[in-house]
Amino acid sequence: MFSFVKAPHRYFAIDLGTNNTLVYQPSKGIIFDEPTSISFDSKGSKFFGLGLLSKKLLGKNPKNIEVLSPLSKGAISNIIVAKAYIKNLILQISKGAFLKPDIIVSVPSDLNSMERNAVIEAGKEGGARSVLLLKDPFSAAIGSMLDISYPKGVLVLDIGAGVSEITLLSCNGIVISKSLRVAGNDMDEAIVEYFKNHKRILLSLNNAEILKKELGNVFNMDEKIVKVSGKNLLTRMPEIFDISSVDVRKAILPIVDRMVGLVHSMLSSLPPSFALDIYDNGILLTGGASMLRGLDCYISQKLEITIKPVENPLQNIILGAGRVMEDKKYNTLFGQ
Repeated sequence: MFSFVKAPHRYFAIDLGTNNTLVYQPSKGIIFDEPTSISFDSKGSKFFGLGLLSKKLLGKNPKNIEVLSPLSKGAISNIIVAKAYIKNLILQISKGAFLKPDIIVSVPSDLNSMERNAVIEAGKEGGARSVLLLKDPFSAAIGSMLDISYPKGVLVLDIGAGVSEITLLSCNGIVISKSLRVAGNDMDEAIVEYFKNHKRILLSLNNAEILKKELGNVFNMDEKIVKVSGKNLLTRMPEIFDISSVDVRKAILPIVDRMVGLVHSMLSSLPPSFALDIYDNGILLTGGASMLRGLDCYISQKLEITIKPVENPLQNIILGAGRVMEDKKYNTLFGQ
């Protein structure tokens, strides 16, 4: 299916995430790791500023410029924006290449046929010669060097920015998969809503994300304080506030408990033949939002099962997709 000897520069693996996009190229590794964002200038009717360049405009852009994301909850939300983003991405990563590139895109396994077709269409319209889709659980397992070819259950929990997904793999196939369109971005929104309703403080989503990263911990109860800017909803004036990790935990815990519910639903659905495999080997935990402190311990305590975080949750999926692309033995994983 893929041959890298003749023209390795023509092949790319892409992890098209809700918040971030990563690109892997054979012999070079990860060559792109930037926000899934692009800007549109209504005056000139043109797209510009791929990735980080676009993200830096957010909140500081004039009225004629929109900062856009082609994805929402792991799926393409605007096909026109997606085509523009992928076209600009392909142009950037394949500079100097005479031929159109072939790409594989790692996507959540719960995408419906319309969403899957939208990714393929966006890729081809964006300049790719061919587009193959690979499901994230395969990428995650292979990125962690797990062998999924044997008749042995491997359970992967992937918590990204837009989707939480848990999948049982065996014999290079998906036995059961369950997903929830609730993930890391929902934690940010929950923090904004909590402080708005309980503290009369209006925070930006960017500051909410910072609080999640600096104070978020669903297992350790020790209090920590950081200062953050926001708007006092009583005075309508901007202020600097002392924010407690206790409040951040209260804000995000309902979201985390929904993720625990997803895992519980999967465990209760396990075929008896896989139960021993999973309880012996635990659950592989990956995805950017899995880096929330204490998340592995919290799930493990709630469900009495071992949770094994991957070493590099931000790059785990793209590294797995790259390995799949480079080794023909994984060709059967495409199109599942």
